[in-house]
Amino acid sequence: MKALANINGQILSPDQAKVSVFDRGFLFGDGVYETGRSYDRVFLFLEEHIQRLRKSAGRLGIPVPWTDKFLEEQLKATATAFGKDNLYFRLIVTRGEVTQVGLDIATDQPTLVILVQDLSEGLSRLRSEGYFLLTSSVKRNSSQSQDPNIKSSNYLNSILALKDVKERGAMDAILLNVDGFVTEGTTFSIFSVGQDGKLRTPALSVGILDGITRRHILKASQGLCPSEEGAYLLEEFQNAKEVFIASSVREICPVYQWDEKKYPAPGPITLKLHDAYRKVVESSVKISPHRY
Repeated sequence: MKALANINGQILSPDQAKVSVFDRGFLFGDGVYETGRSYDRVFLFLEEHIQRLRKSAGRLGIPVPWTDKFLEEQLKATATAFGKDNLYFRLIVTRGEVTQVGLDIATDQPTLVILVQDLSEGLSRLRSEGYFLLTSSVKRNSSQSQDPNIKSSNYLNSILALKDVKERGAMDAILLNVDGFVTEGTTFSIFSVGQDGKLRTPALSVGILDGITRRHILKASQGLCPSEEGAYLLEEFQNAKEVFIASSVREICPVYQWDEKKYPAPGPITLKLHDAYRKVVESSVKISPHRY
């Protein structure tokens, strides 16, 4: 078994897992989600994921009537039934089921879906060999029209960007905002190590998600190298010694090529930062109460 689902408290196999076609998550992508992973049966940074799930839902006006304890208990029950020490998880809350198709946001009860599945078999290879990225012609949605800190189930912007670069032979995409500043990837944060040895990553003000892994990497970099967050034009950001991406599931993965620029994969600073981040992970796992 490679995956399990929990729908409103009922643990189901993938072939049994169903939501109504009248659920607004299906109809409109009207929901929010969080993804993360476990290490040795411990959910990493679970409080931060649940807190961000609530904030995303709050910005959309989607009620989350369940306590943090209940959400954790349901996640633990699903993971225990799955039986893997290290896994991927996804928490989803939609606005719920309606009786008639329409944009009216009034619903009686939100839908809770929890998914657990095996981690990708290719993660270790990606961490050692890296990514080939292209800058997408698709621009990141303006934060004035769509709040980047609503982690919404509607991923059209990233899907279009990924389609664009896949058709041109890349593994994944980086999006610029309408002002030409580097923002983030389709599902990950982007970092560079400049010619001056400084770690750089786009600031939240350019219209990106406040990434949990991004925050922890910036903390882990303290004492290893100077770091800054800012608004960077593409050429400025790409003019670097090293580039890497980061996400909750992938941790840190080097970039060996971005557009025409090529980089060591992984570079020495990337390796040091990954080691520092893994120490943060190990420390968090050791003291975490979120064990299943």
